[in-house]
Amino acid sequence: MNGINISNYPQLKNNYGSFPCITKDLTTVPKDTVDVDSFVSVKSTYTSSELGETARAYLEGDQATQTSPMDDCIDQFFDGTMSESELQTEYEKLLKKELFGSMENPTGPLTASQKEIATNFYNAFREKILSAAVERNNAEGKQYITGDMNVQRNWAYYNSDYYYASESAISAITEGAQNVSQEYGSTFEVPDYMAQGKTNLYNFNTALSGDPFVASDYHYIIDPDVAPPENFKWFYEKGGDAYSTTIRMNSLTVEDADGNKTVTDYTTDEFDPKDPLKAQTWVSYTDEDGIEHRLSTDLVFNNSKEDLRNVADLLSFSDKDTDKASLLNQFLSNLQLYPKRYFDRFPTVARSMDFMV
Repeated sequence: MNGINISNYPQLKNNYGSFPCITKDLTTVPKDTVDVDSFVSVKSTYTSSELGETARAYLEGDQATQTSPMDDCIDQFFDGTMSESELQTEYEKLLKKELFGSMENPTGPLTASQKEIATNFYNAFREKILSAAVERNNAEGKQYITGDMNVQRNWAYYNSDYYYASESAISAITEGAQNVSQEYGSTFEVPDYMAQGKTNLYNFNTALSGDPFVASDYHYIIDPDVAPPENFKWFYEKGGDAYSTTIRMNSLTVEDADGNKTVTDYTTDEFDPKDPLKAQTWVSYTDEDGIEHRLSTDLVFNNSKEDLRNVADLLSFSDKDTDKASLLNQFLSNLQLYPKRYFDRFPTVARSMDFMV
């Protein structure tokens, strides 16, 4: 094959060097005469967790005016307008588009690069599923907060509906990923997220983290592998007033001339959203007949190690409450509550005061 002889072309010079000027030999192609889709294919191989917020928003379509196909089908699934089987079908279609773009799907086994793309796509999709479940859970829980939240307060909300919905969605995309791999003579294995330290990709229990539900190191949920009962909810909130400079007197001790002491206790167990030592929690279960069984209690912290409380020690169902009492209580023992920053600032300085006159 004869190459192009550029020795006869005049040279152009700029700050980057000298280049042959081939302008005279350029030919303009008439508009709309070339099908660029036949030879141009742009394919993204990003993962959600590997991108910055701005880049991810652009590439995945998370703009105010549009959402990505990935977001669309996840939202439809959680809204109840897309079934698990439909989600699986949509996932397989989106995965093939990610693997092959607009080209005709090949028949041979997936390459190592394509297997990596399939795993990255699965990770991004799974992350979005769990993120959507957490966002919906927390948005729902906000309605139960008493008063205004501030830096002294912490709260937790858990609706098992989102656990099971996310598990169903994950099952759909996992089967979809395996089906596509098998179709092309390959295999797909779910990564070991816990071994990789990617708790945001493991399950709903480990994804419940960050503001406003700070559950790092499973402080609220002791064992993330324990599945909750269906139709179960739990709520907890602690009081606090970041702008109050009022000294709260918990008790008053009066000693007479004979040394006899009289102690007046001003504390109560009733929840006060502005009292940093007060908290409240409740659990509920809706049975097959649509009847809600609900338990609640108020509690007082004392700035000690005992402030870490197991929910089962505070609330427990009896057989009179529901025939699922044993199952419910087992999961309650997997939940615990505590004042904000208990784990990273303990021991805390006691705020109670006892005046003697």
